Formats: sequence, structure tokens, C-alpha cells
Amino acid sequence: MTTEIKFGILSLAITFGVVMALNSERVITKTHHTETFSKIKTFTFPSNGRQTKGKIFLPDAYKTNKNLPVIYLIDFAEQHFKLATDEFEMVINGVNKIQGFDALVVSLENIPDFNAEPETFQEHYEIFENMAAYVENRFTKNTSKTLIGRGSESGIVLMALFAKNQNSTGFNHFIVTDPSPKYTAAIISLIKKNDIPKKALNKKLHFSFSTTNDREQCSKLINLIEEANYNWLEFESIEYTESDYENTYPISYATGIKYVFNK
Repeated sequence: MTTEIKFGILSLAITFGVVMALNSERVITKTHHTETFSKIKTFTFPSNGRQTKGKIFLPDAYKTNKNLPVIYLIDFAEQHFKLATDEFEMVINGVNKIQGFDALVVSLENIPDFNAEPETFQEHYEIFENMAAYVENRFTKNTSKTLIGRGSESGIVLMALFAKNQNSTGFNHFIVTDPSPKYTAAIISLIKKNDIPKKALNKKLHFSFSTTNDREQCSKLINLIEEANYNWLEFESIEYTESDYENTYPISYATGIKYVFNK
């Protein structure tokens, strides 16, 4: 009799414990979803006659604030270096490092195998111009748009700033890390020829390069921009003397975001 009672009590305790554990997991999961709204969402937008897939990071603040600035990452497959698959996350980390600041981060859903060169600039730029139009219509009321990229992709960012006229680009901020020699040479040529279209005011450029890049060429471009003293452009440049191409972007992305947003 005593043995049966003990066994019954033990069974009940075990059953009760399992129920409590299951309920606890559900509560924790539910609490987790309630407290953390941040998420990455995919979407499809029209571009050049085809449907293209993009992804967008929505921070926790987006739940109550739909008026957030947008940062557009241009991220293609590397042609000459090891492929980095975490650039999107590094942009998000750069935003999260700034206390009290929130932004949407947008890029293509997958990393396309594009070779970004000056000859294909217009084709590649239009993808992000069309993406920006879609995002502004569907996700935010804020007109602040930032282009960010490294390597050849950052050449697209540079060209968007210097080669496009004020009516064809609504991008305000430009963050460039380690542009390719071809794109750097193309921008140098534009500046030397004074072939820069008239710009709207309040553009900002953060330019950086690492030990991997051509120091002489990057310094030449920096000097030309500073000497031109464009009244429509705020400009900051950084040379990373102790970091190479594959390790600079997490630092330069965060620094660039902080600069263009005055944080």
C-alpha cells in the first residue's frame, strides 16, 4: 500500500514536472517573440522587365516607427577575393552599434555572380534604384537613402554619386570601402575633366581603403575630391594601414554609417 502511494506520488510529480517544463518553453518562446520584433523579410520588386528578389532587415523599432532611413548594400560575388557572406549582417551590426539609432537594411536576397565594372554600371545601378523605389513605397515614409559597398561594388556607389545627375538619384549618403582600380580610375577621369553633373546639396561620402588597395591611386582620388571642394558634398576619408581587404569592411561599414548619420 505504502509502495503504491509512493509510486503514485512520484508519477504525479514527474507528470507535473513535464507539464511545467513544456509550459515554460512555450512561455519563453512566446515572450521571446513578443520582446524581439527584429526580423529579415524577403520581397519581390520589378527591375528591368523582370521580377527580382530582395531582403530587408526590420529592427525592433519598426513595430512602432515606419519613418526609418534605409541603407542599401550592394553585394555581389567576389571576383578576386574570398567570398564574404556576412556583409549584410555587418551593416546591421554597424547600425546596432549606434545607441538610439535605427535603420532598415536592404540588399538582394542572394549574392549574384556579377562582375561590377564601369562598363556595366548603369545596368547594376538600376537594380538598386528600382529596389529603392519599391522599398520607399512599401516599407518607409523616410526619404533618407544610403548606398554602401566594398570592392568593385563600392565603385557603383562612387559612380552613383559622381556620374548621376541630381534628378536621377535620390540617394543622400555614400559609403565606399576599397573600390576597384578600374572604378577609381573612372572617377578620377570624371573629376579631372570636370564632368560631374550638378548635384543637389547635402550629399555625404565616407571613403576608406586598406593595405590591399592601391594607395597611390586612392590617395590621388581623395586629394582630387578635397581640392574640388564641392559645395554639395561632405567628405571623410580613412586609410586603414593595419588591415587588409578581407578584414576592413566590418570596421569601415560601422564607421561610415556613424559618419553619414552624424552619430
